[in-house]
Amino acid sequence: AGDKKSAAAAALADGKLADALDLFTAAVEAEAATASLSASTLAKRADCLLRLERPAAAIRDCDAALAINPDSAKALKIRGKARRLLGRWTDANLDLAAAQKIDFDPDLDELCTLVKEKAAEIAAKAAKEREAERQAELEKRKKAAAAKRKQEQEEQDRKARESPGAGGGMPGGMGGMPGLDPQTAAAMQNPKVMAAMQDIVSGGNPDPSKLMKYMNDPDVGPVLQKVMAAASGGMAGGMPGGMGGMPGGMGGMPGGMPGGMGGMGGMPPGTGGGGAGFDDGADDDIPDLEEVDEVD
Repeated sequence: AGDKKSAAAAALADGKLADALDLFTAAVEAEAATASLSASTLAKRADCLLRLERPAAAIRDCDAALAINPDSAKALKIRGKARRLLGRWTDANLDLAAAQKIDFDPDLDELCTLVKEKAAEIAAKAAKEREAERQAELEKRKKAAAAKRKQEQEEQDRKARESPGAGGGMPGGMGGMPGLDPQTAAAMQNPKVMAAMQDIVSGGNPDPSKLMKYMNDPDVGPVLQKVMAAASGGMAGGMPGGMGGMPGGMGGMPGGMPGGMGGMGGMPPGTGGGGAGFDDGADDDIPDLEEVDEVD
C-alpha cells in the first residue's frame, strides 16, 4: 500500500490524474484488506477526484476519512472546496472554517472569505423568507379570525331578527301591523331603527320621552311616524293606548284626545263642583237654620 501511495503521489505531481486515481484506489483497497485504512489515503484520493472535477465522489471519500479522523484538516479542506463547487455554500463555509481552525492555510484565506460572504447572503435570504412566511401566516390567521367574527355577527343578527319582538317591526306587538308599506317594513330592518324601537319599549310600555328623542333623529323619526300612522289606522289623535306626548303637545293634535275632553258630564254625585248630576243641596234629614231653636 505504501508503494502504491508513493507512485500515486508522483503521478499526481506530474499531472497524470487518471493514473494517480488508479494508484490511490489500489492503495485504499490494500489498506482496507489489512484493516489499516487511513484517513490520509482517503483524503488524498478525494483530492485527486476533485481535480478530475468529480466533487460528489470527492465528498464521499472525505466523509469516510472524517469518520476515521474527525480532525483531518485535509479532508475538511477538500470537502469544503467540493461543496463550494456544488453551490452548497453554507456547508462549505462550515468545513473550511473548521479546517482553518485545525491547520490554518493562508492560501485558503481568500476562498474562505468568498464562501463566508455567500453563506451570509444565503442566511439573510432564508431569514427574510421565514419572516415573509410568518407574516403570511399571521395575515391568514387575521383573515380567518375576521371571517369568524363576521359569521358570528351575522348569526347574532339572524337570531335577533327571528326572535320575538324583533325583525318584524316595533317590539311589543307592533310588528306585522296592517298598512305598513314595503319601504317602511324594509326601513325597520335597519339596526339603528330596531335598536331605537326596542329602547322605546324597554320598560314594558312606550316611553314618551324616548319617543320624542327618536322623533328628532333623521333616520329613525320618519320610520316611527309611518309606524304610528299604520298603528292608528290613519286616525288622528295620537298612538293607540294613550301614547300621548308626541311632539307638538296634546293641544296641537287634530281632534284632541280620543273620546274628547269636553263635557265631563255624568260624573257621579258627591264629587263636588257644578254641572249636571251634582248634589242640589236638598236633604230632608237636615233641618234648616231657621228651624233650629235659638241657643242662649
